[in-house]
Amino acid sequence: MSFGIFLAVTGVVAILVAVMTYLAFRARYSRIKATEDEPLTDVVSRLISVLATAGMVVDDSLAVLRATNSAIALGLVSGRVIRSSEIRALVRTTQETETTNSVEFELTLSEGGDVRYLRARAVTIGAGIVLVLVEDNTEARDFESIRRDFIANVTHEIKTPIGAIALLSEAMEGALDDPTRMHKFADSLRRETGRLSTLITEIIQLSRVETSNILAKAKPANVGVVVREALERIFVIADAKDIVVNAKYPDDVFVMGDGELLTVAVKNLVENAIQYSDRKQSVGIGVTTRNGHVDIIVTDQGVGIPADEQSRVFERFYRVDESRDRTTGGTGLGLSLVKHIALSHRGEVTLFSQPGVGSTFTMRLPRLVETSKENTHE
Repeated sequence: MSFGIFLAVTGVVAILVAVMTYLAFRARYSRIKATEDEPLTDVVSRLISVLATAGMVVDDSLAVLRATNSAIALGLVSGRVIRSSEIRALVRTTQETETTNSVEFELTLSEGGDVRYLRARAVTIGAGIVLVLVEDNTEARDFESIRRDFIANVTHEIKTPIGAIALLSEAMEGALDDPTRMHKFADSLRRETGRLSTLITEIIQLSRVETSNILAKAKPANVGVVVREALERIFVIADAKDIVVNAKYPDDVFVMGDGELLTVAVKNLVENAIQYSDRKQSVGIGVTTRNGHVDIIVTDQGVGIPADEQSRVFERFYRVDESRDRTTGGTGLGLSLVKHIALSHRGEVTLFSQPGVGSTFTMRLPRLVETSKENTHE
């Protein structure tokens, strides 16, 4: 090969390499440029598709470019139309001011349906393009309402015995020379302090049940042992009213849970039955098993509960008969505690009652078929 031909071939190769390098650079540049020039709304649309909260991307004509399934489920969006007047106004304000804005509003899901409390935030992400994110604060709002009511009720309930104790203390000072009156005031003082102690104990127990995972430290609990211990704790109350408690239960039935809390629940059910029964009546407690469940059933022949109040008896501090509870020292937390203990053990408590006939409370719990004698509540 002559030197000239060699140079010619070398030149062609150099040109080809240069062309290929240019083409490769151009392709890479095009990819980078395409990424840089990709509309921000496309990126946001992909991101919004994986959001758990409600959200949407809206253009300058208020048309919805992309919306999450939750936004559609709430009825905030239909097709490309924003159905919420609050969100439409929020988007307009955000487009005009080009600032981040927010609004809180109520949304009724259907006529006569649930009301949701929502908070929407909007920010511009391009020329006239607005991203809207919507938070559902209904549960947080409900929790806060429950918390405020609970604190108010606790404050009221605690103030009552404390006020009575203060008055009794003053009265005792003026009756130091009268043994009869002193004895009467001392009895009242013991009753009020007992009521205050019970209230504080039940508040602590209720707080523990509501904030702890009871089953995380659960052990096999013998239902017969639970019932016996509960009956021992209400013996004095039953004896004071000449009430006979008829109990029938097996000794070989187990559930998984906290034996002490279950004892408290059964004790509260029996004590409630005694409280709403007249003197010399009887109260029954029995245990049955069926379909993998254990039913602890407490019946009385008391005054019964009106139908319109039966759904409320498990509410905190709710009393069917205020005067009776005040007399007996009831706190209004007993049945609420029963409900939460049952729920924490993956069970439930139900009520059947007829005024003038009596009431039957049933606490149903999952039965533990195979048990170990170790770690058993005895």
